[in-house]
Parts: sequence; structure tokens; C-alpha cells
Amino acid sequence: MKIMHLGDLHIGKTINQQNLLEEQSILLNRLVQDIREASIDVLVIAGDIYDRSIPSREAMKVFETFIYEVNQVQKIPVLLISGNHDSAERLGYGKAWYKGHEMHIGTTIDDALNPVSIDGVDFYLVPYVEPVVARHYFEDDSIRTHHDTYKRIIEQIEQRIDKGRINILVSHLFVTGGMTTESEREIIVGTIENVSLKLFDAFDYVMLGHLHTPDAIRDEKVFYSGSIMKYSFDEVHQRKGYRIFDLKKQQVSFITLSPPRDLEYATGTFGDAIKMKLAVDRNSYLKLELSDMEHINDPMFKLKQVYPYLLELKPMINNRDIHYKQREVQQLSHLELVKQFYLDMTDSEMDEKQTLLIEQLINESRLMDETD
Repeated sequence: MKIMHLGDLHIGKTINQQNLLEEQSILLNRLVQDIREASIDVLVIAGDIYDRSIPSREAMKVFETFIYEVNQVQKIPVLLISGNHDSAERLGYGKAWYKGHEMHIGTTIDDALNPVSIDGVDFYLVPYVEPVVARHYFEDDSIRTHHDTYKRIIEQIEQRIDKGRINILVSHLFVTGGMTTESEREIIVGTIENVSLKLFDAFDYVMLGHLHTPDAIRDEKVFYSGSIMKYSFDEVHQRKGYRIFDLKKQQVSFITLSPPRDLEYATGTFGDAIKMKLAVDRNSYLKLELSDMEHINDPMFKLKQVYPYLLELKPMINNRDIHYKQREVQQLSHLELVKQFYLDMTDSEMDEKQTLLIEQLINESRLMDETD
């Protein structure tokens, strides 16, 4: 059996108001071809099908087209779960009907406890589950963290598992030690979301979603697929694609996907940028961090004439300049500080009346400090 493992499609994703649906549609069409050419037997999608719990009609249409081509045209069984970005209720609507067409959707704890069996392989579809949901389901107030949640679910699975078959866990969670990026929205601050690798000992393979890099962890049987494309500028150096599990050969491989328009990040001077001297593709989605922009009127507009897909522009902060400015500020009087702040904010000097008022307030404040 050959299994394609996808995760974190985030269909409908936008970056700084730029919709990525066109690029996502092209990549999904490429996946349809890859599934056919690689003779894939089962498609697994490990959560975050959509980027929002209420996806747009356009996003739903893109996913529908993809699934139809895989499941109905190529007759490939599809197994998918809901992630933290998905609405489990919406994604699971009609799943009893879909099951009759070899499309299996895991959105609840009940779904997780009943394996999908295909040709001697049992797939356990464990969706993203909040601790409060597990606490209510198991009627156990001691369940407080995601580790507690998945530990309890997996303990229930282990009571039913048939060790004479190949057992595969599909889930959407954060394994302790994994690497996050800004596009993987923090569910809860701290370590409460972390799940230990030790929970997965009973399974032959574990196919995960949630972290966007396939290199989030290194393990012989636990794998993240990563996202199909870059979804934030701190993912620019990450591999993107999918995994293929060949159960007969006991091999796991990673296949790289290249989007029609990449995400890139560069630093430099405004002068170099406007002269196209930066080491970037001008037709990529770009984030630039540039110096020498202080006196440039509307630098974003000017740069967009050269880089039409520029999404983010930041001034480069010079640490040396900050040091000198801090020293200058420390040498200014209270009145001079207020005057400088007013000038920076309004581009004009304070008049005599305003100056007198500020002097009065400063003096009153000083007197209050002296009498305290």
C-alpha cells in the first residue's frame, strides 16, 4: 500500500490581505497528477483543510474539485481529520454519506475510537480535540491539557488495537520539541498544548498535521507532512510538500512542491531595492526590510512599481543609531523631550502658549514629587 500524507492545506489562506487561493488551486491540481503517477492507494489529510472555521465559497469549491478528482475520478479512498483551524461540525457534515463513497472524515472522539480498515491496515483518525471537550466526553475533570486529552483517547484506542495488523494514527497536534512559525496560530500560551512522543508507541506509523515544516521532529515512525506551501515569511527556508509511505517497502519519502509564486524575504537599502539589486525574484510575494527610508515619501508605493507582489515593508533598525538616540534622549530636559515628541508627531514646532502650558505641568509635577 502507498499512502500520500498531506496536512495543513489552509485553503483560503491570506497573507497581508493577499489571497493565495490561485496558488493553492494550482498545487492541488499538481497533487492530483502526482497521485495518479505515483499509483497512490490512500490519501491522508491530517487537518487544517481550511484556514478559517467558516471558509469562503471559493475555498470550498477548490477543495471540492480536488477531492472529486481524487476520490470519484481516481477512486482513491480519502481519510481526513479536522484541525484547529477547521470547524469540526461543518467539516463533518454528511460524513455518514461520504463514508459510503470511501471518504472518511474524523471530527469527533467517537470517530477516533473506531478505525477505518483498508486492506489489512487500521487507520485511527484522531482530530484536533480541546481538553474541555475530552473532559466532558470522558466525564473526567482531571483532563486539563492536550497531553491529557490525547493520552486518554489513545489509551482507549490501545484497548481495541489489533497488533496483528498495521496500525496508523492520523492526528493534528503539537509534539513536544516541534518547531512553530507565526502562521501556526498559538492555541494556548505555554506548554499546555504539548504532546509527548511516548504516547505513540502502539502505532506502526503516525501521520501528523499542525506544524508547517516536515522537519519539525526527527523520528523513525512519527512524521509531520508540513504545509503544501509557505504561509508566513518565517517559513521561507522550509521545505514544502508531502510524504509518501510505501508500506510494502517500509519506506517513507518526502516530495517537494514548488508554488507558482514563492514567498521571499530580503534586507538591504532602499536604493538597492529600487534599482533591483536585491537577491529576490521581483515576481515573488515579498517582505523587505530596508534602511534609508526616513525621507522617502510613500516608499511602499514606489517599491510596488518594481515589486508588484510586495506584501510587507519594514524599516531596518540600526542598533548603533538606537544607542546614540538613547544617549541624546537622556541628555534632554523634560520640556525638550515633549517638544521633540510634538515635532515628530505633527511635523511642526510647539507655539509659545503650548510651551508655557507644558512648562506649568512639568513644574506642578515636580512640586508634587517633592512633597510626596
